[in-house]
Amino acid sequence: MLSRRLEEEVWALDRCAGCGLCVALCAKGMLFWGTDESPTLEKREKALGLSHTTLDSCSFCPRFCEEGCPRLDEEWRALEPWRVVSVRTRGIIQSGEPTEVIKHLLVAALSAGLIDGALLNDMDPWRLVPVTRVATTVAEIVDTIGLSSLWAPTLTALNEAIFEKKLQNLAIVGTPCVSQSLRKLRGAQNGRLDPYQRALRLSIATFCTGVYRPELVKDLLVDELGIDVQQIRRLEARPREEQLMAVLWDGSTKAIPLSEVEGYTRRGCARCDDYVGESADLAVGTLGAREGFCTLIVRSQAGEICLRNALAFGLLEAAEEVDHAALRRASEDKERRKRAQAFDSLMVMMLDALDEPRKRVEAKQAFVRLYEVKKTAASAREEENCHVTCAQC
Repeated sequence: MLSRRLEEEVWALDRCAGCGLCVALCAKGMLFWGTDESPTLEKREKALGLSHTTLDSCSFCPRFCEEGCPRLDEEWRALEPWRVVSVRTRGIIQSGEPTEVIKHLLVAALSAGLIDGALLNDMDPWRLVPVTRVATTVAEIVDTIGLSSLWAPTLTALNEAIFEKKLQNLAIVGTPCVSQSLRKLRGAQNGRLDPYQRALRLSIATFCTGVYRPELVKDLLVDELGIDVQQIRRLEARPREEQLMAVLWDGSTKAIPLSEVEGYTRRGCARCDDYVGESADLAVGTLGAREGFCTLIVRSQAGEICLRNALAFGLLEAAEEVDHAALRRASEDKERRKRAQAFDSLMVMMLDALDEPRKRVEAKQAFVRLYEVKKTAASAREEENCHVTCAQC
């Protein structure tokens, strides 16, 4: 049967990150993405005379899908930043847009031989849906649109990059949950995952507060607002302004209140507590940057080499001016998400307790810890003043 852990602890609780790594790692190629919020298991039948038997493909499987899922077992601790700078592109295009900065980083890395290809999100102009491209040339990198606010299972293209195109130094661009998946894959102890681990050279994350399902483009932007999809350059979420901004190729913008697009957010995004790419080699976003720049956070040696290379090529310029307080606030905001994850863990424990009575005590203790209200110094003083003034309690 299919991995019980993934079904009960991730998919049934709407915790799926949508990264696509489980599909890429499926040893028998049985997982695929349909129209649901989580992968679907392909059903195969075997004919025995006049009868048809559904095959059980997962019973004797090594279940690499579990080893790559970022929502199983892990409590992610942020990688310490090596440095944080404001950057923008140089040359013909001078821009502080995260998409353009990432393209320049990749072009410089590819030109220097640091990488031999990259996984990038793009949009299929015929079907109007986001897709993942394997780019191996400068032209292919530059031509990608990079609609990072629209969801695509980025890592499903991993096998194409590693086994079909034979890439050995691969850069992957995605949301923070994609970088979490790559971080878990890098740390896996299973030797059969070595081909993936050896090929992963660089992970780049875009700042993210949630991604939207692809139907947002047609249902909202095209049908309701009348925007020609060919005019959309990128989508940019601005949580503090409570707007989703559609930036068009003619330079104009269309602002959409986040309240109108909330229904298109992937449910798994509510269980993510990483806004600023805390598991990526490089993280890029507009939060905290000086005017006309974007913020770039370096968290590893690979990320530092990539940034220095782009600066040496003259494709980027950097400034030390960064609003670190804004970045700290974004990291602190994840506490509410951690509480949501605690509820998920409690639900799993309670389900386990139904089958195993010995776990009921553990579930009860977790319930008490979750709902325990601790007195702050302010509330203690308020209670003390209450005793003095009314003397009733």
